[in-house]
Amino acid sequence: MYFEPHKKSKIHNTKSLMLIFTVIMFLGISFAAVYYVYNYKDSRTNNVISGLIDIDFQKLSENITLSEDKAVPMVDALGKQNDPYEFTVKNISEVPISVYISLNINSITIDKSALKYALYIDDKEVRTSNLAELDDQNTLYIVDNLDPNDIVKVKIVFWIDYYYEKTNESFDANIKVVGESKDYIAETKIYASDKIKEQIISHTSSACTPTVEDSDGTIYFSGDNDCVNFNYVWYSGKLWRITAIYPDDTMKMVTEDAITAIYWNSSNNVTYDKSWIYQWLNEDFKDTLYNYENIIVQNANWNATTDGNSIPIKPPTDASATIVHGDVGLLNAYEYTQAYKNVSSSTNYLNIGYWWWLITPYSNTNILFVGNDGGVFNNTPISFASGVRPSVNLKSNVELIGEGTKNDPYMITIDKATGAIGELINKRNSGEYVKVDNKDYRIVGIEENGTTKLTSVDYVRDEGNTVITKKFGSDSSWSTSVESASDDYWGYYLNNTWLTPELKNYITEGTYYLGKYGIVSYKNTICSEYDTSELTKSCTKTNSFWTGYVGLPRVGEMFSAKFGSESSKSNSMWLITPENASINRFVQNFNYVGISSSSSSSYGARPSINLKSEVEIAGGSGTQKDPYEIALPKKE
Repeated sequence: MYFEPHKKSKIHNTKSLMLIFTVIMFLGISFAAVYYVYNYKDSRTNNVISGLIDIDFQKLSENITLSEDKAVPMVDALGKQNDPYEFTVKNISEVPISVYISLNINSITIDKSALKYALYIDDKEVRTSNLAELDDQNTLYIVDNLDPNDIVKVKIVFWIDYYYEKTNESFDANIKVVGESKDYIAETKIYASDKIKEQIISHTSSACTPTVEDSDGTIYFSGDNDCVNFNYVWYSGKLWRITAIYPDDTMKMVTEDAITAIYWNSSNNVTYDKSWIYQWLNEDFKDTLYNYENIIVQNANWNATTDGNSIPIKPPTDASATIVHGDVGLLNAYEYTQAYKNVSSSTNYLNIGYWWWLITPYSNTNILFVGNDGGVFNNTPISFASGVRPSVNLKSNVELIGEGTKNDPYMITIDKATGAIGELINKRNSGEYVKVDNKDYRIVGIEENGTTKLTSVDYVRDEGNTVITKKFGSDSSWSTSVESASDDYWGYYLNNTWLTPELKNYITEGTYYLGKYGIVSYKNTICSEYDTSELTKSCTKTNSFWTGYVGLPRVGEMFSAKFGSESSKSNSMWLITPENASINRFVQNFNYVGISSSSSSSYGARPSINLKSEVEIAGGSGTQKDPYEIALPKKE
């Protein structure tokens, strides 16, 4: 249905202004970006019905245009007596909705602060303001939680501020009304396990059998990446792989990358719930998961039964099993080996070419881990600090959208929405990708002062794209390295030669903690108390730190391990964490921090920086293929 819109015109009397209003109705399901557009120029009452709202527009032609005698500056009391633009909104859906009333500004020459309006809901004045005070979406008002069958009456009055003196200016805009309900949107989706099971059927062929089914009905994904290429999930700033679907329709998944690399525990203690790994997963890592109470199974069962077999067998689930409870855990050896039941261990989809811990003890003294070739090995908990790939169980009623591929992973509908243009970057999730000075970074976390800590995704490279290697410094002190005035050392090089004016425009000085790390808890790198039981975010911080622009990741920090997708797996990288006065920690090429090295050795580096608290999102979606673009607020 289409009605020809008003023709534009101007009034040339002194201090006069013709204000022309048409109305565009945006109705429908907002997530699909499908809108039905109506332009009106009809003096009769008009009624439009969508799937969510019924809107009745009244006396449109005489109310959407200010007449010549009304298009002059006037005091507020008189302005509010102008003819109102009236309509009613009825919620015809079966769930509560929000109604967004806003302006589409097509053209404007008048100063926005001079054009005033008053808005009434059910004849009660709820807002008086001017257009300069509107947000980026030009929102006039939001009616929250309009219940099914409820009706609200809306009146809007426009006038020109009494003190405005310019003449012969114009303003052309449209009123936009949007009805939105998350519950309504959710009705179009299916539960995660059903969606994945459909995908399994469609991807199964003579050349590809992506799953194996256990005797208890558990479905495990099994195969190489070419076959198992539809089980990717983007959740809370991290990419995950679904590994199993259980009979109750909960699903286990594990992060695509190792997120950090730390020791299991000291004194050869193989008990999982007494380990530093357990603490890190259920304290530091869980703290980065958005809305986890409604997305993952809490206090889940993690089977950590000891298995000394060279080929792990399914651990028992009866009274003889070692069951540990926690929100976040690790894969056990049986779950991992199911991933290569259809292929070799080296080609299975969970092999990332790095070392990472499993939850399964091999004996009373050794723990099982996955090696760089995909095989399962064992070693003592104090032999090395290996990679950590967190695992969680999705609840059975979680809903997904997307295709499940690496480039279009499943998205959880109740995960945090993608950041909007103008939103502060310090409101985003740990793990999301940000482009700064044409380089990709990941959000480590938000500091107490509102700055956003980032760590580079890639190594520092030269113009030929070769990884640069340098010495840490003359000793293990980062401040000494920075003050050395030598490009031979990373500290000076990153804070001087590498630091561009463009990058410095966006970053500020940050605090880099330098607690020493031997075979101790990762908390010792940031907390003052030895082997503290406090959370790292709330513990008393060590008095050993450096304040400056560019640092390096520390042991136990988010994204301080090497990423599985890196093209330079053979390169080791420095961490900022010292072990003693002359030795520093670094991540070896197989992704473990088990060996310290003299500060005079040469390795690569992935810089860490802190974005200013006022930095905003200027584009992108925060994913690896589409990082957030950033901007600083425009100066007035």
